[in-house]
Formats: sequence, structure tokens, C-alpha cells
Amino acid sequence: MTDTPNNSRFARRLIGLAGLAGLLLVSTPLAAQETDPRVSAVQKIAQDAFDTLDLNALLLEVRIDGEPLVTLARGEAMPGVPLTVDGQFRNGAVALTYVAALALRLAEAGRFDLDRPIAEWLPDLPAADTATPRMLLNMTAGYPDHAANDKGFLEPFYADPFHQWTPEELIDVSLSTPRRFAPGENWDYSHSGYVILGRVLEAATGESLAALMQHHVLDPLELSQTHDFDTPYVPQPVVHSYTGERGVWEDATYWNPSWTLPRGAVQVTSISDMARSFDRITGIDGFLQPDSRKAMIEPSLIGFGSPLEGCPNCRTLNSTFSYGLGTMLLGDWIAQTPSFAGNASAVATLPEGRSPEGRVTIAVAVTYREAAFDDWQGNVPNRASDILLEIAGELVPDTPPPGR
Repeated sequence: MTDTPNNSRFARRLIGLAGLAGLLLVSTPLAAQETDPRVSAVQKIAQDAFDTLDLNALLLEVRIDGEPLVTLARGEAMPGVPLTVDGQFRNGAVALTYVAALALRLAEAGRFDLDRPIAEWLPDLPAADTATPRMLLNMTAGYPDHAANDKGFLEPFYADPFHQWTPEELIDVSLSTPRRFAPGENWDYSHSGYVILGRVLEAATGESLAALMQHHVLDPLELSQTHDFDTPYVPQPVVHSYTGERGVWEDATYWNPSWTLPRGAVQVTSISDMARSFDRITGIDGFLQPDSRKAMIEPSLIGFGSPLEGCPNCRTLNSTFSYGLGTMLLGDWIAQTPSFAGNASAVATLPEGRSPEGRVTIAVAVTYREAAFDDWQGNVPNRASDILLEIAGELVPDTPPPGR
């Protein structure tokens, strides 16, 4: 759901309203601007939101049946530097969908079994004899989230947000947390499960996750502006982000993201790469075989799970919020809503066949001004999600995401 290391935020789903302003750069075909009323509607939503939400930067792309309808940038990449549509930002949990797509493509090729106990590859890991890759993918394996551990992660992270976390450190933090349920018996959002899955994929194939990701996901999707960096590095043009999470207003662009995902899947991207990739993976068969895509986006866990003491994110999954394989399922929409160090984004696809309006994908990324929130150390909402919801409600009024 979110990459922000604040346990209370992981339970958030898409909710809200929003928009953007003064379109500094609009990459929309002139004919579409002149003839398609949807273009002006999206631009107005964006304009209104930027005017009211104290955003520092906004990137947005809307695709209909795979073709871009609107791509725009507004604001500044850093003080005095105009934002451009190729600006680079962290894609966070969107890479969970890429990891899931990688696992499914390996399974299609007969190189990986989603239902085999992970003890085959990590025999010394607790509960590995009953946990499976599928459970890690749909977050039912029960490995506690390291990002929800106050002493083991949150306090040291905020004391030194530039620390380079290793997978071993993150798994150790997870294992130091009391397990609340056995594999397959409940649902709990867990970054740690995907860190473990990264190790499983490497052990199963004998290749690094970075190499697997490049060969099976990034290259086939032609994501030339998406790169794996397990360090704070971000290539130019950088979209700077700012936050008050530590009690002071600061540039958090280079806070270390190594804790967020498995090594080899910590990425930066552009708004067009985010929109196009999510559209192709979740919205239509082709990149994934039909059975694989169905497994990724089918709400097979509706009714599964229950609230559990000591597990803030354990819940009963329902038609409003459920989870597939590396994807949030929000009604008919497939989504991710990452947030990290003052950089928030959201991407959602209404897949082929679910609306007479056609296949729709919306991607939004924002950074903030200090005035955006009164309490930066509280439960800060993801304004990119708010903007996405407003646009989705405008474009597909009969099939909006829940919360609209």
C-alpha cells in the first residue's frame, strides 16, 4: 500500500478528491486537446487540486486502451528548476507488481513453482516448510513487517535515514517480531515478505534479482526510464521531495530506500513508464499469459482474514479492498499507492472488459510544500491517490474506484 515507515499508514486505501494547476508542460496531441473533452476535464481537475493542496510538483499520465490521453508536469523539480515529464522519482510499491510479474513469468517458463514450500530454497528460515511463494506474493505468509517494528526499524531509520539496509538486516528485524499467525491463516501487509521472496527467486534461479528483473520485466516492457538503484542515487532529471516527518522541514530526496523492497527491485522511474507498465501488466493479456494475469488481479481472497490483536493491518479482505499477487484490488480497479520521504504516487488500472469506457490507466506522482499538512508526523494522506480518484470518477463515472 505505502512505503512510508509509519505503521498507521499501511492500512490506508485510496480515498479522497483533488487535482493540479497551471500546466507548465502538457504532452497531449493537439488534436486530442481540441476535440476530446476528457482532456480538458483532466486538466481542470489537476488545476484545481494543485491550487488547493500546496503541491510542489505534480506528474500525471492518463492512458485509454493503452494510448496516452494526457501527460503533464507542473511545478518545480527543485527550487528554481521547472519540472519536466521525464522527471525521475521512486516508484516504491509499484515494483511489488513487477516482482509478482517476474515470479509469474518464471512460473510460465517452468522455472519456478509458486506453491512449493520455500524451505526448498531457504531451509533455515522459520516457517519455511509451510510458507510458499504464492503466500509471500499475496501477503498471507505471516512474516511480520520490519517497517512496523519501532525498536528494530522505525527508531533507527528516523535517526539515520541514509543507512544502507541489507536484506539480512531487514529479515532479522522481521524475525525478531513475534509472529501473529501461521502461514496462510490471515492477511498482513509485509515489506519483509517481499524481501524474503527476493531471496527465494535468487536461490531458485541462481541469478540476481536485478538481472532477473531487467531480463524478464524491464527490457520486455521497454522501460528505458526505470532503473534499479539500491542506494540513494537518483539519475537526472531528479524530482526532489521534501518532508517534515522528523520534526524539521528538509529535503529527503536522498533518504536511503534500501529498506522498501527486495534488493534488485528498488527503483526509480518516470510517470510514463509507471503508467505504461502497469497498464500492460494488469490491464490486458499479453505480457502475462491469461491464467497468470487472472491470478494476479482476481479477488480470490475476498472474505479471507480477520482483525487480530497485535497485528494492526490484519483484516478481513472485501470487495472494497483486497489483495492479489503484488496488487491492491479496489473494486474493479488494480492499484498501487507508494509513499516515501515526501514523494507520493499512485497508479491504477481498470482492466479490459470491466467498463464500456475501455481500459483506463491513471498514474500520478506528487511532492509537497511544507504547508500541505498541519501535522507531518501524523497520518499524512497520499494526495496522488486523491487526484487519481477524482480523475477516475470523471472518466469512468459508472465504475469508479471505492471511495469516490
